[in-house]
Amino acid sequence: MLLDTQDVQDFLEELARYSAERMSGPQGGIYCGITLLRHRSAATVASSSEHAQAVDELQYQFGDGPCLRSCREGVIVHVPDFELDTEFPEYNDTVLQNRIRSVLAVPFDLPGADARAGLNLYSEKPNVFDTTAIDSAISYVQQASKGLRLAVLLAQRNDNAANLRRAMESRTIIDTAVGIIIAQNRCSQEDAINLIKSASSTRNLKLRDVAAAIVESAGGGPVATHFE
Repeated sequence: MLLDTQDVQDFLEELARYSAERMSGPQGGIYCGITLLRHRSAATVASSSEHAQAVDELQYQFGDGPCLRSCREGVIVHVPDFELDTEFPEYNDTVLQNRIRSVLAVPFDLPGADARAGLNLYSEKPNVFDTTAIDSAISYVQQASKGLRLAVLLAQRNDNAANLRRAMESRTIIDTAVGIIIAQNRCSQEDAINLIKSASSTRNLKLRDVAAAIVESAGGGPVATHFE
């Protein structure tokens, strides 16, 4: 699936849909969501349907739930019937209103502590996930973890590359503004930088924005960083 998708998001969406189809059976359809924890922030990064997305996101408003606990603690969380469960009382009422009776959350095995994830399986019927279903889900997640490890590493690499690119673009604009100030005021580089910092603080603007305004006022127009 990873080779057939254009980016990480497509891979995760396909993984969620495939998981739901694989786990569905005579007991009815299964909804699937994938929760990703990064930098202490939780998000549903993929789901098998709009309803699965909505159900998966219910837990975030309570700050706790089967899927969040599974991700945070790296444990399997199984709620056979929300009508009888007492572990998540506030969450239970809300999820029951969305026609969900049972859930199985299985954590992915990811490297390091920067990212944690879990596969969340929901059913509109109680007691759907028996021992066989749980064993099957665990086995499947172990295999799917290999692909998700690569997906997370690719996402982290893309984030780092994007951050580096933005930093280089900001540096280009600031350096250009510093050059303009030096030429106009015949001052040192340090004095020029301090002038930009002072304007940034006084106007409550980012250094990049102040620098861009200086370049534009000097007739330089937009500044672009060239990557080769």
